[in-house]
Amino acid sequence: MEPSVDNKAKVQTFGQVSLSPGAYILDLSAVKELPVKMNGQPSTFADVYCKLRDSEIREIRSFFQDTYVTEEGEIHLDGQIEEWPLRATMRELAEFFQQGINPNEVTWFFYMDDSSRDDDTSHTFFAVHNGKVVMESCRFSSNEPLILKRKVEDEPIWRSHQCFDEAFEAYWYRKFYTETLMGQLMVLRPDKPILYHYERPENDNIERRLQLATMRKTYRLLWVALPLLVALAFPSLKTYMASAAAVLGARFLWLWWKTRKVGRF
Repeated sequence: MEPSVDNKAKVQTFGQVSLSPGAYILDLSAVKELPVKMNGQPSTFADVYCKLRDSEIREIRSFFQDTYVTEEGEIHLDGQIEEWPLRATMRELAEFFQQGINPNEVTWFFYMDDSSRDDDTSHTFFAVHNGKVVMESCRFSSNEPLILKRKVEDEPIWRSHQCFDEAFEAYWYRKFYTETLMGQLMVLRPDKPILYHYERPENDNIERRLQLATMRKTYRLLWVALPLLVALAFPSLKTYMASAAAVLGARFLWLWWKTRKVGRF
């Protein structure tokens, strides 16, 4: 039986409003009973999800219909054009199955919104599983059903739980921005998008620090040269000037050692 228009309208989508940063987990309660055509036969989102979960997906093809090549044969999902958001969501989850990962064991972290020329909005997450980032860019269109919910504990027993949750999120955001290609591209983008739990290096400050360090080194080096020039002009003072040059030279070397990393990333 095809769902009524009212039933379709009840399904909440990702929408065009920016999401809150933080950790998200999978929640299929709103979509599990939605109808999907599998190999031309009526089925539900939950049935197809379980079928793909229990199959070894070798290849995913997407053109006019989504085809999942498994060890037991091909699974085809088709339908009307307005039903593509549901198939897109299934395809995103199936990519985890293809890696041998259960999406229910994945934690998603929101990090970017984007918009297209036709006024569509996408929400992008990176996915963490088994202690590592397994997918750097998981995109959900504004028209796709909202299958992710914030991972929060309503009433934690211990006061420290909330602090550990915030530290957990900060840890993974910083790991994403420093150790993944997509994360580093976000840091280097010229439009400077919002970064969560991470401070973008300011090139202007680095250049200024480099200039100041260079000026200090030059200034100290001139002080080393001054006693040597005096010793040349007044040979009777060369012993004292040599001692002064040695002291000033030692201070110059100490300054050079302290500022050796200025300007490096």
